[in-house]
Amino acid sequence: MLKFRIPSALALIAVFSLGVWGIYKPCLFWLLPLLASLLVLAACCEMLKMTGTQGIYRAWTIVASLLIFLGGYCFFRYPNFQRVKVVLGFIALLVFTATFLIPLVTGSIKGAIQSVSASFLTLLYIPVPLALLLGVALIGFSSPKLDGRLFLPYFVAIVKGADIGAYFLGTLFAKSPMGSHKFVPEISPKKSIEGLIGGISLSLAVGILGAIYIPNVSDTMLLLGSKIYSDAALGRIAGAAVVSLILCLLSIVGDLVESIWKRDSGIKDSGSYIPGMGGILDVADSLLLAAPFMYAITLTLSRF
Repeated sequence: MLKFRIPSALALIAVFSLGVWGIYKPCLFWLLPLLASLLVLAACCEMLKMTGTQGIYRAWTIVASLLIFLGGYCFFRYPNFQRVKVVLGFIALLVFTATFLIPLVTGSIKGAIQSVSASFLTLLYIPVPLALLLGVALIGFSSPKLDGRLFLPYFVAIVKGADIGAYFLGTLFAKSPMGSHKFVPEISPKKSIEGLIGGISLSLAVGILGAIYIPNVSDTMLLLGSKIYSDAALGRIAGAAVVSLILCLLSIVGDLVESIWKRDSGIKDSGSYIPGMGGILDVADSLLLAAPFMYAITLTLSRF
């Protein structure tokens, strides 16, 4: 399993880095939204498969997800164009209303509540958080104080640090004579308390090191941490520790939420797109619930 995980992880990091660093380049600005749109498409297919959504509901949810995501991209990419915001508001209203109207148009009554609910769950769970992640990357268009090319990788590294720390320390203890202590066996049998400690520890380490050594991030973490400590070094560490801990806990909850849905659906992995890791949702689940906080903290820091 590990021999597939490492090449897959390196490939994802390379593609992600190219997309993020090209977001402000005239020749590559399209790459990140294109890659993210493909991510939305694949994740929606996995989610709808888990919920058993078929037919017109499946097709409409995929189209609506792409509309919401691309609308979010335009909202963050062109923050000063009021007409864009008006158009996007009408699109959001159309998507919201049309989802309710599907049973009426198709005449399909049986299972309507479940299908409409699954559609709305998918719309809220996938395109909205991923659009907010783009909002972090594009923060520079509305606030020259922050560089989204630094903040988005920084936040993602903190969240994925929780996954990596949990995996390696949990595996280490599971194979040791001491064994591991199960965390939530009824939801995910492989998760352990040792893994939880490893995930939190690595997230904090990544967050603090990034706040010390990454320009722009360091300055903004100082602004946040100065409310806790007046000393500059301690302020940076305190600010980064608070942000890292919140992101780590949100990522753990996001992972557990997807585990509940997979167990309810009777599947091990959400898909098989990524060798050694499973599906898109298996990789992105820890980011989805953390994304709103990532955007909220980025927007807040841009106002200082």
